Amino acid sequence: MELLEDVFIRCEQCGRIIGIHKEDFDFESYVYDHGENGMGEEIEYRHDGFIECDGCGNDISFRISGYEYPVGAFNYEDSEITGGSFGKEPHMGVIYSRDDFDPNDAYPEYSRVEQLIMEIAQDRDLIYNISPREFEEIIERVFQDEGFETTLTQQTRDGGRDIIATKFEMGKPVVFYIECKRYGRQNSVGVSIVRSLYGVQSADRINKAILVTTGHVTRGVRKFVEDQNTLMSVIDIEEIHELIRRSARKI
Repeated sequence: MELLEDVFIRCEQCGRIIGIHKEDFDFESYVYDHGENGMGEEIEYRHDGFIECDGCGNDISFRISGYEYPVGAFNYEDSEITGGSFGKEPHMGVIYSRDDFDPNDAYPEYSRVEQLIMEIAQDRDLIYNISPREFEEIIERVFQDEGFETTLTQQTRDGGRDIIATKFEMGKPVVFYIECKRYGRQNSVGVSIVRSLYGVQSADRINKAILVTTGHVTRGVRKFVEDQNTLMSVIDIEEIHELIRRSARKI
């Protein structure tokens, strides 16, 4: 289990952005036994950090945790911060060695994204083991298979449009902004995410915005989306798996 991206923290006092390279984090591991009725042990990988803003001297403390349950399978991630805010929520994942499994052995004639789609279609829990970027690439592919022309935005962007998808109706383009959130099973999508997505959509005058997430979609999120009528929609984990199964049949 390791951090997948560098971490950026904004000081709440002066607004200075502080960057920390992902390789600079040391994680402690904690083992929890779920007993005979569980799936074995759960492991928490946890980093408790403290930094001082070099702009104003403000103290910032934070925690980043990732959980394996069962051992070897990504379950979910969690973080909290005091004295500042994360520029982007930290993402963790299980990095597998090719010595453990080489997907090319199973699907030698397919691309990496196609391999992931076929594997997840067979074992839906694998979707929680992939990186956020791989999730974006899979969602881009399934939208392509649904007849969209797509553009995957730069990995560093976090502005409400991971994917720009276009479909032509009666010769005119209909443009969609797609925001992808690969969360753990226990993580919920907050209303702030769809509000931000709607703000970007409105500012850019885009036809529709779609949130695609593996996390739990709260009642507040669904109400906000429904209030926007046809301008917004949410694709949850069940709909994601249906799209992936449809794409797998086309490969």
